[in-house]
Amino acid sequence: MLGRALFPPSVRRIVAERAPYLAGDGHLRLRLVLPGPGDEGPRPLGALRWESVRIPSPTAPAVAWEDWAAETGPLPDGGRELGRHPRFTLVREVRPVRPLPAMDRPGKGLVLVADATSVHGDIGTPHGVEPVPRSESWRRGDADRQLVARALNGSRLSARTLPAPATAEEIRRQLAPGAGVFYFGGHQTAGGLVVGAEGGADAAEWLDAGTVADWLRNAGVRLAVLMACDSAGSAGTPGSAVSAADRLVREGVPHVVAVQGKVSHSRAATFAGGFFDALARGYPVDVALREGASLLDGEGAVPVLYTQRHSTDLTVGLLPEGGRPPLSSTAHRIPVGDEGGPLPMKDERFRVHLDACWTLSETPVRDVLADPAAVDLTRLLDTAESTLYTARHARSLLHEGPRVWYACDVPLGRLPRTETELRGAVFPPFWESPRGRGVGLVLRCPAATAFTMGDEFREDLARLDDYGWDLRGVVVQVHGPRADYVRHAAGRVARMLRLPEYLVREQSRQGEHSDPPSAAMPSALAPLAGAPGPGREAGALLERVRVANDAEEPGSAPVVDARAVVEQLNAENTWGDPANEVAVLRAVGHWWPVLHRRLLAAYAALRSGPARAWSLHLAAARDGDLEHWLRKAGDAVPDPADLPLLDGLAELADSIVLALVRAGLRDTDAFAQWRDEDLSPAVLAAVAVAERGRATGADLERPETAVALDRAGLIGPADLPLLDPEGRYPGSWALVTRHPLNERAAAWLYGLDPVLRRLAGLSPAPEAYDLELEEQVSERRRALRPPLPGH
Repeated sequence: MLGRALFPPSVRRIVAERAPYLAGDGHLRLRLVLPGPGDEGPRPLGALRWESVRIPSPTAPAVAWEDWAAETGPLPDGGRELGRHPRFTLVREVRPVRPLPAMDRPGKGLVLVADATSVHGDIGTPHGVEPVPRSESWRRGDADRQLVARALNGSRLSARTLPAPATAEEIRRQLAPGAGVFYFGGHQTAGGLVVGAEGGADAAEWLDAGTVADWLRNAGVRLAVLMACDSAGSAGTPGSAVSAADRLVREGVPHVVAVQGKVSHSRAATFAGGFFDALARGYPVDVALREGASLLDGEGAVPVLYTQRHSTDLTVGLLPEGGRPPLSSTAHRIPVGDEGGPLPMKDERFRVHLDACWTLSETPVRDVLADPAAVDLTRLLDTAESTLYTARHARSLLHEGPRVWYACDVPLGRLPRTETELRGAVFPPFWESPRGRGVGLVLRCPAATAFTMGDEFREDLARLDDYGWDLRGVVVQVHGPRADYVRHAAGRVARMLRLPEYLVREQSRQGEHSDPPSAAMPSALAPLAGAPGPGREAGALLERVRVANDAEEPGSAPVVDARAVVEQLNAENTWGDPANEVAVLRAVGHWWPVLHRRLLAAYAALRSGPARAWSLHLAAARDGDLEHWLRKAGDAVPDPADLPLLDGLAELADSIVLALVRAGLRDTDAFAQWRDEDLSPAVLAAVAVAERGRATGADLERPETAVALDRAGLIGPADLPLLDPEGRYPGSWALVTRHPLNERAAAWLYGLDPVLRRLAGLSPAPEAYDLELEEQVSERRRALRPPLPGH
């Protein structure tokens, strides 16, 4: 009945005409237009769960959509719920009665996170006393705050968390300077939020949604997220009582995400982590909501989106908070190679997350990191240490405090010669930590200096061990304005220190932002002076690459229409032969990663000739780019026979097969063709798991298979406590440092046997050496950091 009411025949025909043509990451946005104030009927339409309406599944043929539009009978395969369908997003449109917030408020990139889940008891409201239950006692009260902050780490957004439980006065005070997004985790009743008050967790007060709306509008908030029960309204509520979400939008907040039904705090935190992770990656609000909701299978609560009427832009176009450069924990391990040899491509087999690989290690770490932006590593590592400390505290394993990380600038390549000098040179200021997990030290070195360093620097590093600091990690952070020079300098430093590898950090270059909305993309760009060739966009981009190649700083990414560039290259290749074209694309990838990804997508969708195959080869250097390329290619993914002879075809086939599995494109002709290539045993095992439908603990016996499963999107760190609760399989250990160190992974590690915890440096060394025990754990030790090819 709900489906027929919300999808009359005229609407069904429109949806049925468009749905079969959706490909890649395309989707249809469906809008439910709600009545204005005073026009609502006996029941609030916004509370109708149209997310539960079933429609044909994502793989349904056009005839199934035609039958659905004609209402000729039940769906052949049961269909798919609209709210979980990857081809649709849902919006409830509300007519506002107050103006939009100002666009030029400070703090546009700030996400203000307020948690009041711990408050409970009888709350006085204008409608009487309402009971608020106690939250789950087993769950930490700030799980949502941690997951939101972690999801935004390294993005254009930054999180600021309020002390818990959040009070009305603290919310008002923190909003006053301005913010872009407001997150509330807690309880809602009678159209208002339940917040803390004087007197602790048993003291609470009711905060009217209209008051909150005034604060949000004055702060310039563009998006409010209310993870509170029934904050989006209940079907049993009279129409005259609008929900908290409905009221915020009517009072001028552009977008509000809220909850229909009852949601536990743990599930609300799960949604928040997925939602803000998608938002940080540049997804529109409705798509980010769908990504977060996909993590709530089996949950009765439904997250929904309210937005203002006629809102065509659901992106949160926020700028970074002042002074917060991009921060990413993702890096790739690169072999040092021969002096003067070509720089190797990134390889997703050897992806690591710095917070995990530098805090989880039995033996002291010495690494070199190529990091052009030179962002604050100590902040990233201190957050990881805090996560470990919390997990230790939960299991009453308080034998040591957190590891303390310091940074020290070495602009001339010379380290302090005494311990006193070093103490005075590090930041933050040195402090004694007698019961800690040792000390970590980040040495920040300019690339120009790194090129000149020699044996004297190696001797200075060796002298650090004499200072009595219990050094557990030393990282040489090479930085500078040119990504290619920084990478080359880092390789030279690693070779000088006799290390077999170094790390290259993934990051967006300064001046780059996420992809703008397609409507904002110009159709043409005036050529720069001296741009060659008839193609304006292609010629202008080539000129920018030439200028950047000769400059010390490549500058911000040029604003170009990637589709127009490719169309012009199809008409007349102004970049020369395929080798020159690859060189231009590679240069763009070095300096402007976001623009590089847009170009790869345009190549996948439009480029003709052999250059398209070369772009596929470039995209395969990183699994995220490769998946994006394959999705944009749709049904036109090249077969192996379509590609020219390439070096490393076996590795390319492995990457393409795993990306096709991850993108859900196994039922394609291209997958069948690539599946017949000479794949590695690990990739064949991952394909078998995909065909079987789920992974088991036995699939983690080999580290190579575990990494392939991870690259195929078939397993992740959240699966470790379920598949391998005791940490018996080496493959489990191969996954630990491939992902950010989060609360769940830390809890798994501290639940293991003390001998296995020692592998990650999380328990004291034994008093006596046990040869048999060492042999049992040696394979797991190697899996934590598997050897690179040739080493």
